[in-house]
Parts: sequence; C-alpha cells; structure tokens
Amino acid sequence: MDTREMNMKASSSESGLFRFHLVLLMLAVLSGCAPRTMIQTPTLYLDDSTPLFGLLAPELSGNRLQVLYATDRLPVTDESGKTIGYGSERSTSGALGIAEVEIDNEHPRQDLDFRPPIKMVSTEELVRFPATPYLYTVDEQGRINVDPDIVAELEQAAAQARRVITERLALTPRKDVYLDMHGVATTFEQTVLSMAEFWHFLGREGVPIVYTWPAGSKGLLFYTVDRESGEFTVLHLKQFLRFLAGMPEIERIHITAHSRGNDVVLTALRELIIEARAGGLDPREHLKIANLVLIAADMDMQVEMQRVVGEAMGPAVDRVTIYTNSEDKALAAAMSLFSSQHRLGTLTASDLTERQREFLRRMANLDLIVYKGSGGGLLGHSYYDDPAVSSDVLMVLRYGWRPGEGKRQGLEQVDGNIWRITDNSQTEEEKSQPF
Repeated sequence: MDTREMNMKASSSESGLFRFHLVLLMLAVLSGCAPRTMIQTPTLYLDDSTPLFGLLAPELSGNRLQVLYATDRLPVTDESGKTIGYGSERSTSGALGIAEVEIDNEHPRQDLDFRPPIKMVSTEELVRFPATPYLYTVDEQGRINVDPDIVAELEQAAAQARRVITERLALTPRKDVYLDMHGVATTFEQTVLSMAEFWHFLGREGVPIVYTWPAGSKGLLFYTVDRESGEFTVLHLKQFLRFLAGMPEIERIHITAHSRGNDVVLTALRELIIEARAGGLDPREHLKIANLVLIAADMDMQVEMQRVVGEAMGPAVDRVTIYTNSEDKALAAAMSLFSSQHRLGTLTASDLTERQREFLRRMANLDLIVYKGSGGGLLGHSYYDDPAVSSDVLMVLRYGWRPGEGKRQGLEQVDGNIWRITDNSQTEEEKSQPF
C-alpha cells in the first residue's frame, strides 16, 4: 500500500469517527438540562366543558404531588447512609419509593402559555427488593427452586410494596396504574417531574408510577452506555410488571413509553406475553394492560416487525397507540448511527409497504398517529409536549376515546387506522402536504 492509499484510508477512518461522534453529540442535545417548567396546558382543558379535576381526596389536592417510583438505579446516599436520590449507575436490586413534587403556582385553566416552575422536593425509598439474579438450585425433575431465604425476602418486600400501592389506590375512585417509561440521557429527577406533570393533567386520577432505569450516564458514549442499561433493566421491569398484574386491587395498567424506553417496555412485555401463553393464560386478561402508548419510539422498524408483530403482541393488550414524527431529528441521528432504514418513531404512511399497511388494517386495536407541526425544538424529539399531542394522549388514557370519538375529532384519517395530528402553527398549505 503506497502513502497516498494509506492517507486516504486514514482520512476515511477519521471521517467515520467524526461522523460517529457528531451523531452522538446530536443525540446528547435532545436532553440538555434547563430549569424545569410545566408543559403547556393541553388543548383538551382550554374550554370549561372538560374539567381538569373531579372530586379529589384532600391528600391529592394542592400544589404538592406525590409520585411513586420503581427503579434499579444505584442509590445516592448522604453521610448517614440515607438514600437521597439516584444516579445513572446500575443496581442489581430494585426499589420502590415515593417522591414529592411541588408546582410553584396554581396553573391557570385558560392560559395556554403560562408554565409555572415545578421541582422535586423530597425522595423516600420505601421498599428494597432482593438482588438479582436469585440464587437457586435445580432438582432431579429439572425444576428451578429459588433459595428459601430469598423467597422469604421477596415475600416481605412484595407485601410492603403492595401496602404502599394499595394505600394510594384507596385515595382515588379509578383503580388504575399509570406507568411511565423514559428514554436515554434522562436523570432520576427529570423522570419524576415528567410523571408528576403528566399525572396532574390526568386529573390526578389513578396511581402514577414512574419506572426509572439507569439512564443519564456521562461522556461522549452516553447513548451506548444507556442503551445497554436499558437491556440490563428488562429483568427488573418484567418482575415489576408481573407484580402489578398480580395485585387484585389494580383493575387496569396503562403504559406510556418514550424514545429508547419503547424498546425496554416492548422487550419486557414480549417475554411476559410469551410466558403467559406458554402457561395457557390469556395475556390480555392476565397482564391487564389497557393502553400501550408508544411515543417517539427509538427502534428499528424491521426489528419491531420481526420481534413485536411477529409474536402477535398487539392482541395481548387492549389498545396500542403509536405517535410518530417524520421530522424527529434525534431519531434521524439514531437512524444514521445504526444505519437503520426506518425508526418506528419516524414512520409515516408513505414509508409503509402494502404488506405492512395490511398488517395495520388487521390490527383493530391499534392506531398510528403521525404528528405534523413545529413542536420538538432543535432536534424535534419532544413534540409530545405540544398541547395538541399531549391532549390527544390524555384523551386516550383518561377517557378511552378512539379517533373521531368524544373530543378526538381533530384527527385527520389518512388510511385505515393511520391518522394525522397537526399543531396550530401549520398553514393550510403545510397541512395539505402528503406524508
């Protein structure tokens, strides 16, 4: 190889490395930290015909909200050893706790643009589960037997967790759990605040639980580190979902997932659904998943078709709603990083093959909602905070309206169960553009 060829190869290698780092830097921008304020008031509540709150128990009123959290982040402790928060490192044991959040001002009903500050004021870990994997033995019949000491520890922790959740269920007439799953580059505090403001606009009904896994690592390679932490947490998430589904006090479970959290949720659910079917159970009845809402899903579309659609996961839950945005620059960066043809969270009707469209048409409990608007900021990854989108998600979860029902009249049907949602900034010409 002559000097010229060597220089060309070196230049190509440097160019590839630069491109790799550039993509990671683009991904990092999507979670840049800033003082936290509430999202804009969802359009659903801008007229008096839809009340934000019904009759609330005194414990649920006021400008302080309590949010349950489940986590396998490594605790951050003070000098006395008390847990005061959680970082981005992994813990082999899961925990359940309660975080208190304060909204600085009463949120005016009619002011779309007013966004009061919101902050986390306290954290209290209430339950600590045994470390995984559990020690076990195998008997002569090949059965797995977890060590008795660990079984006893598990039963004690589960009883404590059940009491915590049952106490919260007693405060609300809706015996539902709302479980929220975040993406990469997200701190513990950010996940709690997001869940708090979302639950506030759910009318503070049901029990809010944020499942917060070890994301938010530092450094240029944060995305790959967080991505593998998402794989690490799957076992703990499966155990927690299995625990929730086994509580007779809980009637329904609603799951919302964002960005890379979609893959974490779908992986755990896929394994639980296979497990239920292998045991002769109806996974829809067994797992009690009423709504599965996938927002800005950072997943390869072909992988999703093979592992999710191929395992017929859709019929295992009551409803699936997928929100996408073709202008999502964060997902475009991920697409470039992995040389992916399509990410699930960027899909539009024109991206689908006829066979894929046929799959959608046959899934009567699924809706694909394509966002077209200016929301999302520099990298277009937080368009779900757009008042039109957040309002639509709330109408799905709180009222169970299908497109065209109730106040979900603003969705434009594109093809079968594919719909378009636009914000108010779009001109009539922009709204008429094909997608």
